Amino acid sequence: MSDYNPTPQQEKAIREYLHKSIVPLIEQVLVKKLGQAMSYAAQELVNPKREWVGLTDEEMHECWDSHLTPLGMKHARMIEAKLKQKNGYAEEKNT
Repeated sequence: MSDYNPTPQQEKAIREYLHKSIVPLIEQVLVKKLGQAMSYAAQELVNPKREWVGLTDEEMHECWDSHLTPLGMKHARMIEAKLKQKNGYAEEKNT
């Protein structure tokens, strides 16, 4: 522990200094961080980060009454690729 014992006048001066100097700095940091958090939250609401989850071959086959031929599977994958494109998922993110 310190042996320093400020007088009431010194303690008042220290409190005033802290209130005038330090508190505004803390408020600036808090306001900045709050603004950053709100900006991030707003961005996430507009463009949430989601990973494309495609269908497995088995799920593709389940969508038809019979087993898909290789050509049918190719067409199903082309449809899936078009859906990715229309929903803003670039090919390089989903390979």
